[in-house]
Amino acid sequence: MHGTILKNPNSELAFAIDWRASGLLKLEQVVDDLGWTVQPVENDPNCLRIIEQTIKACCSKVVLTGGVEGQVYLLTCTVGTNTGRVLKQAVILRIAAVRKSGDFDEFD
Repeated sequence: MHGTILKNPNSELAFAIDWRASGLLKLEQVVDDLGWTVQPVENDPNCLRIIEQTIKACCSKVVLTGGVEGQVYLLTCTVGTNTGRVLKQAVILRIAAVRKSGDFDEFD
């Protein structure tokens, strides 16, 4: 996956990684959910927060809320496999500016 994910600061966003398409070898399986992280970590009450994270078979899912308008975050998921490997996938997430109409502006 390339590019940046855009999120409205006033809504929740669900995002998933299918590890079969993201680095698993033939016959390799995800056996340990090592979690999702968000950087930077801020003291701002409006910062991006993980409110749910799950893993089923080879798919890791996260639900995010909040975020400071204009802020760019690095969202990383880490898993362990039955072969002892640790895999990571990271995405860049930017919080959009919200217009008065409630829409968000992708290019602020």
